[in-house]
Amino acid sequence: MYDLLIARGRILDGSGNPWFEADIGIQGGKIAKIGRLRGEAARERIDLRGLLVSPGFIDIHCHSDAVPFIFPREEGKILQGVTTETIGNCGVSLTPVSGETKELLKKYTAPFGAGCPLPWNWETMGGFLKLLEERRSFTNIASLVGHGTIRIA
Repeated sequence: MYDLLIARGRILDGSGNPWFEADIGIQGGKIAKIGRLRGEAARERIDLRGLLVSPGFIDIHCHSDAVPFIFPREEGKILQGVTTETIGNCGVSLTPVSGETKELLKKYTAPFGAGCPLPWNWETMGGFLKLLEERRSFTNIASLVGHGTIRIA
């Protein structure tokens, strides 16, 4: 039995092939099977007849570094289908943070949303990523370390 059965979706799998209609069986939070599963048992069913189903999109250049702190559910990304994003672009990142230059870093990052109230209780990339993990970010995050931020630190 599947936890969730997504029925009759038009699947765009990212391979470049045309869409195809199929069902998706989800078990334990992962895709267990794709195919004709209409007779299979499931705890929950969603009929997506006529709607598209695709892998999550990857935003390789964004400035959403502060978004998980400001909008914890990250609706602006998730509702667009973005499930993975790369932050720390254009030489601007929220880490590393030096106590001596923290105020300058806050001014430097303010145009990218970091002017909103943030905890600023990390110093290293590891500390920043740990805090994001604790906040249970809705998106997967790959982070660059901004060269401007390194210079400030």
